[in-house]
Amino acid sequence: MAKTKQGWVQDYYKPKHPEKYAGDVENIFYRSSWERDAFMFLDNNPNVLRWSSEEIVIPYMRPTQSGQIKKSKYYPDIYMEYKDRAGKLCKELIEIKPKKQTSPSRSRNAKTKLYENQVYHKNLLKWEAADKWCKMRGIKFRILNEEEQFN
Repeated sequence: MAKTKQGWVQDYYKPKHPEKYAGDVENIFYRSSWERDAFMFLDNNPNVLRWSSEEIVIPYMRPTQSGQIKKSKYYPDIYMEYKDRAGKLCKELIEIKPKKQTSPSRSRNAKTKLYENQVYHKNLLKWEAADKWCKMRGIKFRILNEEEQFN
């Protein structure tokens, strides 16, 4: 397990049930302890049939600092297929983000506020593209923050 400068935990995840992973089982990387915990939940939950992390690529358009529009790629954190309590097959695409990145900045510092709002705006563009992509495929898209968890 490696720690970054910010104190976040990052490392490769080794699943106990590699047959459930839909992608490169040798390249499952988590960028936070919360992602690691989500991976463990997905790996060990018998109702989860398949899952993957950053295996789906969604194109989106984003503005550059020069004012141009650039094609970009968004890699959502988790895709999963599971059986709900009624036995119905469900498909979800999930992004794990700190709550402060899911709304406009409330910082009083102008520089911080500018940066946080740029991050928020970029996230919105990604999430709008993901929501559209998911709706076309009958997949639910949701964003999880520290106030929510898998259960």
